Amino acid sequence: MEVPRGRVRGLPTTSGGKRFQLWALGLFCTERHLAQRLKHDSFYPFTQQQPNVFVLEYYLDTLWKGALLFVVCLVLVSFGLVSQVLKQETWGFPACGVVVGLWLLISSLPRRRLVLNHTRGTYHFSIQGRTVCQGPMHLVYVRLALSSDAYGRCFFQLVLCGHQLEPLVLVQLSERYQQMEYLGRHIARKLNINYFDCSATSYRHVVRHWPLGATFSPGILQRKPGTYKRRSFQSYLDV
Repeated sequence: MEVPRGRVRGLPTTSGGKRFQLWALGLFCTERHLAQRLKHDSFYPFTQQQPNVFVLEYYLDTLWKGALLFVVCLVLVSFGLVSQVLKQETWGFPACGVVVGLWLLISSLPRRRLVLNHTRGTYHFSIQGRTVCQGPMHLVYVRLALSSDAYGRCFFQLVLCGHQLEPLVLVQLSERYQQMEYLGRHIARKLNINYFDCSATSYRHVVRHWPLGATFSPGILQRKPGTYKRRSFQSYLDV
């Protein structure tokens, strides 16, 4: 039996509903929402297909965003609702929205599939059955990203990243650093991948996979005694 290009032999596909689960994360994603999901499925958003093999199939959220933009702008153009503003022709703006929305819709239609295969020590990323990239496991990781607003407030995001992978936001902006860190560590531990803190140089990095031949990284600091207090993870799942 011939296996389609980019498909890992012997791995069943995930259910259709789970392919849209990242949309809920993008819309309602708080650390509380993610914690509730992890309490019921510790490998979320992945599915454990075999021991040490995790699979994530998904569609980009730009699919529904592009569809919404296309429909709204098409209605505006069709009925001429914004054809003129202050006696100036403005139909070009919704017409441009139609083109952009259609492009987003078409480009997001192909299904994405990410496989973490710890048995082979590699990951495999494909789009609509065609291999985009594959490589060693140290190139896939969970990252705690940091951003700030004009008032100096810090916000954190949990992002699944990797070489030639589209960044997948697991938690939207949150000011709760400790909760976000524990959620990120939990996901990385269950999936057996690396975790990186928002600081480039930090003792909070958790490195499980190293490049072949690597023995030291300047970004990994030795943890100082007493600087990090371990707390039960269950308390963070109850936030």
